[in-house]
Amino acid sequence: MSELRQDPVSQRWVIIAQDRENRPNEFVPTPVERVAGKCPFCAGNEEETPEAVALYATGRATPHQGTPATWQVRVVPNKYPAVRSDVNGPVRTEPFGLRSSAAGVHEVIIEGPQHAVSITDLPPEQLRLAWLSYRDRLNEHAREGRWAYGQLFKNVGAAAGSSIEHAHSQLIVLPHVPTDIAQELANCERHFAEHGQGLLSTLIEKEQATGERIVAETPNLVAFCPFASRFPYEVWILPKRPASRIQHYAGDGYRSMATDEEMGELGSFVQEIVRRLEAVLNRPAYNLFLHTAPFDSQPYDYYHWHVEVFPRLTKAAGFEWGTGYFINPVPPEDAAAALRRQAS
Repeated sequence: MSELRQDPVSQRWVIIAQDRENRPNEFVPTPVERVAGKCPFCAGNEEETPEAVALYATGRATPHQGTPATWQVRVVPNKYPAVRSDVNGPVRTEPFGLRSSAAGVHEVIIEGPQHAVSITDLPPEQLRLAWLSYRDRLNEHAREGRWAYGQLFKNVGAAAGSSIEHAHSQLIVLPHVPTDIAQELANCERHFAEHGQGLLSTLIEKEQATGERIVAETPNLVAFCPFASRFPYEVWILPKRPASRIQHYAGDGYRSMATDEEMGELGSFVQEIVRRLEAVLNRPAYNLFLHTAPFDSQPYDYYHWHVEVFPRLTKAAGFEWGTGYFINPVPPEDAAAALRRQAS
């Protein structure tokens, strides 16, 4: 029987419609496969991309240093950016709405010199360096004082929007806080004011108490399928203690979770969750993104940064676009149980 569920963090409604899983072609995962041809992200082809703004070989950023033979993670400006840092973005009021130049920064994090497709194909050290690079690039752009928010995301497979299969992530830095992030923060702040505890802390405690949607845990992290999952096998990964940012810097130096060791733990844990998804679903295309607090100096004690990952198994259609309600044919309790069975 179908049921409506509301996500407490976003206030978004979804329909958990288990009976729809039996529809023809409802579940047709497209495996991510290697494609032959020259890859601009592989070592030796560095001339195919803009000059690197950071290289990682030993766990520390070394901008404009190193050689093609030594880098393990390479950060470059996006060759086809959605936003640009060389424009000003004052907001103007027009008769039909607001308008500004598309100011921002658009970078690509190339997650290894060898040709790998998914993060499950990467060795542990490259995963650690990749997460260090995410943290450091957010930190760098926060220091500039010009930007408000950085969105880190990964598209794996054509069905997830990837145009190059070589393992990589992207970072888009914006002069304003996206609406979804602002809504999350507002809902978490309101819950804290009313209950004296962070909303995400409350969710973690309740998920651990029931265990039915928990996928896995480490000493500092927990992964679960959210109660109102928008997509089949959607998983959230959060720190167990409140930590609003993964970067060190936030105006006044406020520090959240950001040590090299913690980033290594996070990289390995995210890889394990994706490995389980790939084992259950035959290496589907997937999206992954990080929600973190804005670049301002406010210590959001009521918020947890978190990673969301979901395989691309279903497609949004007229109802979803018309209402904003997602239809998920797999109850998150069933998805979590299947993922728990894939423990190493």
